[in-house]
Amino acid sequence: MSKAIENLSIILLTLRKKLTIVAAVLFAGVAISFQFTGPLIERMKEDLLPEGAKLVYVSPLEVMMLKLKLSFIIGLLLVIPFIAFYAYRAVSRRFSFKNPIQVGKSQAVILSVAALIMFALGASYAYFFMLPLFLDYLYLNAASSGVTATYSIFKFISFAAAGTALFGLIFELPIVLTFLTRNGFIQYSTLVTYRKHIYIIFLFVGAVITPPDVLSQVMVAVPMIVFFEISMVIVKVLGVKNKASQPDSSSISRASGRD
Repeated sequence: MSKAIENLSIILLTLRKKLTIVAAVLFAGVAISFQFTGPLIERMKEDLLPEGAKLVYVSPLEVMMLKLKLSFIIGLLLVIPFIAFYAYRAVSRRFSFKNPIQVGKSQAVILSVAALIMFALGASYAYFFMLPLFLDYLYLNAASSGVTATYSIFKFISFAAAGTALFGLIFELPIVLTFLTRNGFIQYSTLVTYRKHIYIIFLFVGAVITPPDVLSQVMVAVPMIVFFEISMVIVKVLGVKNKASQPDSSSISRASGRD
């Protein structure tokens, strides 16, 4: 545990040294995206608000705070690649990876394009399929009980934006896990061992970010599980070199016993 804390402190120290760059990217993302949050809110309202439901604001600053939150989400998405890069560089200097991926300029471009495509696919799944489906379901469920749906604009748009961003990141799982296993930071066998625990985490995340409804929880958790399994297949195929190069634990124990 002490070693893990020491490694984490090294990563945090590296990030603190790069805090100026991270803060500058975050601030620029927030400042620029803030100019477009008004049309974005209108677009999300037209696309996602169930027919018959109404949006209201319950405090004078609610719309302004909503625009700031959307801007912050966009800025955070822009700064995540920088944080991931600096964290990886800190870890790679701390550990001696056995088979680090040699990423050239062309490979870096391909990796970046693939990451953008996967994020777009995940965000599209959430925005055009998952969110409309269970928002309509929740609205009809409430309407059948004789309740008129009047949503807070802050909570409604915030939920939709957070769900869209989250699924964009979930669809990055195949790329992230492949990258980590190919570098030797995570072993395929470890992922297999803790597969059930990871499923439980996905279900817990689905319960946290969705209303207390089994259908919405499943609609969030199932894509996570599916993409985790896709990631496992990709890791098993592309992680062969890394797996083959790792010394067998039983042979190490036998060798230490002979010594």
